[in-house]
Amino acid sequence: MPIFEYKCNNCKKEFEKLVFAGEEGKIPCPECASVDITKKMSATSFMGASIGTCGSNSPKQFS
Repeated sequence: MPIFEYKCNNCKKEFEKLVFAGEEGKIPCPECASVDITKKMSATSFMGASIGTCGSNSPKQFS
């Protein structure tokens, strides 16, 4: 369940929303209740599965 960033085209409020499948077109602005909103481009909050594997190729350290 991804969290998306939106901006209301009516009152210009920016907000985040946890979006469930099929809910995309029904999101109202929490400030003015308008459904005239735009999804903002934002960075993802997760990394791909390959992140973290570089550590497995590093030399082992012994204490």
